[in-house]
Amino acid sequence: MHATQISAVNERLKKGEGWIGNRYSKNDAGEKVPSKFLYFAFYQGGVQKFVNTKTNDPEAAYRQLLEARGLVEQGQRLLPSEVGRVRYEDLKRILLDYYRTDRPASLYHRKTENGGIEECFLGMDKLDTFFKRLPVTEIRVQKIKAYIQWRRKEGDADATIRRQRGHLRLAFNRAFKEEEINRNDVPPFELPKDSDPREGFIEPDTFETLRNAFPEHLRPALTFLYYTGVRIGAAQKITWSMVSNDNTEIEMPRRVIKNKTPHNVPLVGPLSAVADELQKLRKGFPKPTDKVFCFRNFRFTWNKVCDKLGLGKFDKKLRHYEGLKPHDFRRSCARNLTLAGVDRRTAMKITGHKTEHIFERYNIKVNDDVKAALIKVGQFKPASVTPIAEKPAAR
Repeated sequence: MHATQISAVNERLKKGEGWIGNRYSKNDAGEKVPSKFLYFAFYQGGVQKFVNTKTNDPEAAYRQLLEARGLVEQGQRLLPSEVGRVRYEDLKRILLDYYRTDRPASLYHRKTENGGIEECFLGMDKLDTFFKRLPVTEIRVQKIKAYIQWRRKEGDADATIRRQRGHLRLAFNRAFKEEEINRNDVPPFELPKDSDPREGFIEPDTFETLRNAFPEHLRPALTFLYYTGVRIGAAQKITWSMVSNDNTEIEMPRRVIKNKTPHNVPLVGPLSAVADELQKLRKGFPKPTDKVFCFRNFRFTWNKVCDKLGLGKFDKKLRHYEGLKPHDFRRSCARNLTLAGVDRRTAMKITGHKTEHIFERYNIKVNDDVKAALIKVGQFKPASVTPIAEKPAAR
């Protein structure tokens, strides 16, 4: 009777619409045995797909086949059964491969328990713990909300959670581009609020005091960071192959820049001293792969000097520091350029910002700026205007 029902169902299918039945394999004795459940099969893009229906009801298998064909006709590349085989670990593999080739700065290396080295991204362990072995079809909105609640309970700030989930969102988008999942398998990501921009900055005269308090071998790097707004991570990767032969320009390729946009910095004006220092260092015939700026003991020196100058507080016993940070040079540069009257487009070329929204986060407005603007308005005198006499009415 079962075979008759299968035949009756298949007779409803026109040529090329598909097939329903058991698949066969050989057991240890070499005998052909049928599959536990019925399968349906049809062609998609010249490739025959076999799907386990998880049922032995021919009518139920027939309905599954029609549903699958409907999804394909709507333009869906993969069937739910195919997407269901993709797990969180597959997403992580895709993301790590992408970071290796396109965003290497997003990765760091650490030792494993057996003494090996593994590649990681920030927040990976937390994502691993929560989403371990989950199929992507189960990583939906409610599951992501549960992750947020878990991380908040563990003490993570919303800005930190935002960055962790940013990795997960990118993994989903990359999996879609690599045709591992469908577009509708990418869940909506309403990310927690980002952190408010820091408000720290340092005036030029205070910077001169700070620079003079630093050892001489760190002053070129300090000057470069302050007047260009370049991130310290990018400055640490600058090699002599990126410096022009006359030492008047540094050309940083996209691989060392966070936003993956090449960044050229002429060493002129306040950076002329850096160019002079590079001229001296070049007489020692450094290799093209040698680092240009010295950052030896930079963080410890920074903490100690800022503590001494009252720009921060450094607890040597606890090795804890609070106060002015090197990244504050980035917002100091944006503010200095704006106050100097440099137009925004040119200022963004110097700091390396791609969007005005991000530049505005660093372009801090303070009371002194507001005072200057109000004084300027108070000094403004409108041109005197002589009213036009009305013509006498015609008699």
